[in-house]
Amino acid sequence: MQQRAGSSPLAPAVMVHFYRAAMDLTTTWRARIDGTTNWAVLTSGSIASFVLGNPTSPQIMSILGMFLAFAFLSIEARRFRFYDLWSGWIRIMETEYYEPLLRANVIDLDQHWHPLLQSDLEDPYFKISWSEAMGNRLRHNYIAIFGFLLLTWLTKLMIHPAPAAVGDTFRTMVGRAALGPLPGGVIMTGVMVFYFFLIGLMIFTPALRGSGTEILSRSLLLRRLVNPKARLVGFKQIRPVATSMEGPGLAPEED
Repeated sequence: MQQRAGSSPLAPAVMVHFYRAAMDLTTTWRARIDGTTNWAVLTSGSIASFVLGNPTSPQIMSILGMFLAFAFLSIEARRFRFYDLWSGWIRIMETEYYEPLLRANVIDLDQHWHPLLQSDLEDPYFKISWSEAMGNRLRHNYIAIFGFLLLTWLTKLMIHPAPAAVGDTFRTMVGRAALGPLPGGVIMTGVMVFYFFLIGLMIFTPALRGSGTEILSRSLLLRRLVNPKARLVGFKQIRPVATSMEGPGLAPEED
């Protein structure tokens, strides 16, 4: 293993422990993400069982389930931004440190990724926006949950308190969708607008910063680290980072 003169022999051991610590953070937040999805699945299943199990059950529970699932999605998007941060540190060590070590058994201490990781450790920032995190979780998990809740609501309107007559199904469903003083047409329009909003999140968010998967390529990973439009974690002020690397020499600034 090649080593620069004057460098600490403990550096490889430090990197191993740092990798383990970052992996623990990543695993913890990955579990928190899965926990939120589990809440949404269990809640949706319970609501469907309650709404469809009794003809007298109010159909508003299906609509409340949609907004409850949206609340879970919002919480999960926030957690996913933190997970994306920690997993980015894991990937930078895998692609820039361990891959050369395994390939050539060489550690080059003068690499361009050193000041990038140092800057991110000193002043960490989110690499994706909240809306992009929302779109990511929608595409991977919540589209099925929201589709299930929509199907539950439409089925409720169609079969309860009695099955709608053939040929008059739509008008019957609109009449049953009414909530208090709000006519059924208004309720259905509101639900339709809400689902168009969800579809828009899925369609348009991949172009924001391109985190389409949880396993990032090397080029995308490095590009995200020097993104000048990155969002900071918290509200800390960024200070210039002294570096001899070519290209951006400052930590990304807050939007």
